[in-house]
Amino acid sequence: MIISLVMQKIIISFVISAIASVLLTPLAIKLSEYFKVLDRPSPRKIHSEPRGRLGGVAIYFAFLIGILAPSQLGFPIETSISFDMSVVGFLLSSLIIVILGVFDDKYDLTPRFKFFVQILAATILVTFGLKIEMISGINPGTRFDLGVFKIPATIFWVVAITNMINFIDGLDGLAAGITVIASLTLIIINYLDKLSINSCVMLASTAGACVGFLKYNFHPAKVFMGDGGATFLGFTLGVTSVMGAFKSATFAIVLVPFLALLIPIFDMIYAILRRITREIPPHIADKEHLHHQFLELGLSHKQAVIVLYIIALSLSFFSIGMSKINNIKAMFLLLLICLLFIIGMIRMRHIINANRSAAAKKLMEDGAPKKEIEPGAPKPEDKSGPGEETPPAGDK
Repeated sequence: MIISLVMQKIIISFVISAIASVLLTPLAIKLSEYFKVLDRPSPRKIHSEPRGRLGGVAIYFAFLIGILAPSQLGFPIETSISFDMSVVGFLLSSLIIVILGVFDDKYDLTPRFKFFVQILAATILVTFGLKIEMISGINPGTRFDLGVFKIPATIFWVVAITNMINFIDGLDGLAAGITVIASLTLIIINYLDKLSINSCVMLASTAGACVGFLKYNFHPAKVFMGDGGATFLGFTLGVTSVMGAFKSATFAIVLVPFLALLIPIFDMIYAILRRITREIPPHIADKEHLHHQFLELGLSHKQAVIVLYIIALSLSFFSIGMSKINNIKAMFLLLLICLLFIIGMIRMRHIINANRSAAAKKLMEDGAPKKEIEPGAPKPEDKSGPGEETPPAGDK
């Protein structure tokens, strides 16, 4: 069987970045300890011992090795990434994102400053020519030029996805695993629809780096990716979707990134709305993210992560199938899945509240002093929340 050149690029980048990540992550653990960049336990967090937060540095360098090294290791030059202006812009802006995240892991920067630098990085990206130029319409063959909205739409999308991955970085292996699933989904769509080869290579290297990192990050984690890793992964997913899926002439394919990233998208929207309704600033962290709610339902740490993996895989299969159907049907399917997702989250919230009420009632009946079910988590009547989250930041 002859493997196409594009598939060779994908496989080589994936394997090399995975190996590099396995080799570099132990070094990142030592650097975290040496520079004391540690995530310490708190009532809002799940881990009980300090963990290094520089795993994202290993992911970043493994990614670079995956896209740059093939031609230096004896593989044909064609197996490396093609350096056009958008790739150069990505490399520059992603470096800014990683440095920002590492400094945040060490010094706990203000959300406003982080948000400003993220916008700056996305703006640099745009100046190198990467923009959402047009959006395909529902009617086949129709495309809408975004005109003056090209730049703000691109910046908004990239910055939003950058922070969405950070929001779900709350359980060991969750953010890395979801990123692997989303990356593979976008690779398949790019490959089948013959979109961006560079996007395929970058996504393959991203997935490989995360797979290697999971050796040390799956529960019980030896190291965390930190804001540096989570924001880099989100930034990469945002950029590669602009390079690939958003350039498709098919409306259904444009919807694929939304469905492939539905878990982090919904989790961030739900978190922001939840905090606003409680008159809490969106960057104030709580312990009521989607993954926390699975824990409250009685799932173990590993079980919660695996269930979310299964949901993400199901959404990815839906998105791949959706890319091959009628645009109207694709839009209807996306809305239906979103509706089911919302209903599921509301139902889960009701079950958790009922469990809390039953537990509190039992404590009172037993004569024991009433205590919070979730130490450090703001309750519906609680107008303050402990801890700070980036915007946006993960809840590790």
